[in-house]
Amino acid sequence: MVKKILALLALFVFLSSTGCLRPVDGLDAEIIEDSETFMTESGDEKLPLDTTHKEQAETEPPVKEEPKKASFIGCGDNIIYYGTWRDAASKSDGTRKYNFKPIYDNVKDIIAEADIAFINQETVCAQSFEVESYPTFNSPVDLTYDIADIGFDVVSLANNHMLDQGALGLRESYDNWNERGLCVIGCYEEKESGAYISYYEKNDIKIAFVAYTEFTNLAQDPAREGLYAPYLKQSDVAADISEACASSDFVIVSVHWGEEGSFAPSQLQKKYAEIMAKNGADVIIGHHPHVIQPIEWIAGKDGKETLCAYSLGNFVHEQDHDYNVPGGMLSFDIVLEYGTHAKAENVRFIPTVCHFPRSFYDNKVYLLEDYTEQLALSHAVRTYYNNTITLERLIKYVTDTIAPEFLPDYLK
Repeated sequence: MVKKILALLALFVFLSSTGCLRPVDGLDAEIIEDSETFMTESGDEKLPLDTTHKEQAETEPPVKEEPKKASFIGCGDNIIYYGTWRDAASKSDGTRKYNFKPIYDNVKDIIAEADIAFINQETVCAQSFEVESYPTFNSPVDLTYDIADIGFDVVSLANNHMLDQGALGLRESYDNWNERGLCVIGCYEEKESGAYISYYEKNDIKIAFVAYTEFTNLAQDPAREGLYAPYLKQSDVAADISEACASSDFVIVSVHWGEEGSFAPSQLQKKYAEIMAKNGADVIIGHHPHVIQPIEWIAGKDGKETLCAYSLGNFVHEQDHDYNVPGGMLSFDIVLEYGTHAKAENVRFIPTVCHFPRSFYDNKVYLLEDYTEQLALSHAVRTYYNNTITLERLIKYVTDTIAPEFLPDYLK
């Protein structure tokens, strides 16, 4: 057979040089069989089948999918005191009685640009009760419209003031926030299953939100209005977060805990943070101390790390010490790569200052980066509470508390 093939090749070269090609009698059948040449019905000869590309296609790895991403911004305690809602009434544009939007002018772009914006709403918004300030809060319902319009997507109601107007006040507040189209966490319709987890999807990433409060100031049972309040010590935290982890790509826990005025997390905070991390929480966002507390990575489930911000401090407030004045926004990207659980990347703390001047009008949330010594000198804390407040002290509260890896460049 080899001799026949060599003979054919020699003849092929000869005939090619003469410009003439024709079948060679006696060799055709065997050569066709060995070379996998085939004939068409019309008798035309076709070239051998080439299977090289097919084999390459079968062995080439699949094209790697681009990671899915969603940007997140989280804000601390939004507490509406007397001066805040009085200022909002003075800014009414005629659409509604109160206009809270100007308070957030300096940070609204950051909020609106985030794929997911979260806020802890410290005060209820119930229409059947008079507007009230400390100690039993009730804020104008107009606030719910403005917070939604600014660009917030998720609101937590789990805090010590959530029952300030009893079960009915909580029900009305819960309904108002839901009617604005926000994802409401930390207050739920009571159900037999006992599974109180909220799911929110963005950019094809499924995010689970779980929320708790350590206590409430008033103890009226929200079940009177068909609602459930998630108390930290009465909840099965490990089971909740394990279920959330198994049913989503990413788990965020909002928790109202700790000691007011303390820059260090309590033993209770550390205990529950570890439970949350070990059961699959990806991020823990804390509030209630009304001051900022450290941010750190905690060893979590399956070797991953959990991002824990023990307290973001105040966002909007009128409290009377300079250490209550600085707060911050927690920013990160939720990144989901093919075949994995999502993780938090590009984490940073964006310091803010809640400014309320001695008149308690023209209240504003400022970025600390844009705050000035002149503004600090006009702050109501300095005027009415005999409390020294300077830009230097505000910066020091931040840099003494938050690790450099999470701070913006201008504070490193």
